[in-house]
Amino acid sequence: MIDIIKDDAHKLLKQKIDSKGLKQKYVAEKIGISTNYLGQVLNGNKKMSAEVAIRASRALGLSLEFFLNKS
Repeated sequence: MIDIIKDDAHKLLKQKIDSKGLKQKYVAEKIGISTNYLGQVLNGNKKMSAEVAIRASRALGLSLEFFLNKS
């Protein structure tokens, strides 16, 4: 099975959150996940799901392709 989410998606998300000066709690609420879960994703302890990638792209005003592997 091919992973559609980039292996470094968590790093890209963290960079985007930091560059916008946002708090993790705020971003987690906008995405609809717990702050704890977001922290695990950002630290690479949990793989970002497609659903979280979709929600994060919407919450942060990003193109979904930001998190997707190119085929």
